[in-house]
Amino acid sequence: MFTKNFALEMAPYGILANAIAPGGIITAGTSNLSADGAADEQMKAMLEKFARQIPLGRMGNLDDIGKVAVFLASQAADYMTGSLVVVDGGRLLA
Repeated sequence: MFTKNFALEMAPYGILANAIAPGGIITAGTSNLSADGAADEQMKAMLEKFARQIPLGRMGNLDDIGKVAVFLASQAADYMTGSLVVVDGGRLLA
């Protein structure tokens, strides 16, 4: 809702407002998810279980988000505002 309202406020100034809603993304910080000192194998098992819940069968990576960000910043999206682009491998569909 924030994105839509912000887009309405900014449209008269020619400013586009879109957002990306990422799903589970593998990053350098993913290994720091375990604050209780769980072993790497436990973390790996947890991430594999999460990936099985994603229709595309894998966690996302930074490039998956980056590609959408590049699209939104390009002229290809110059008539697009107020949109929330979900990048989650289909997890919300499952």
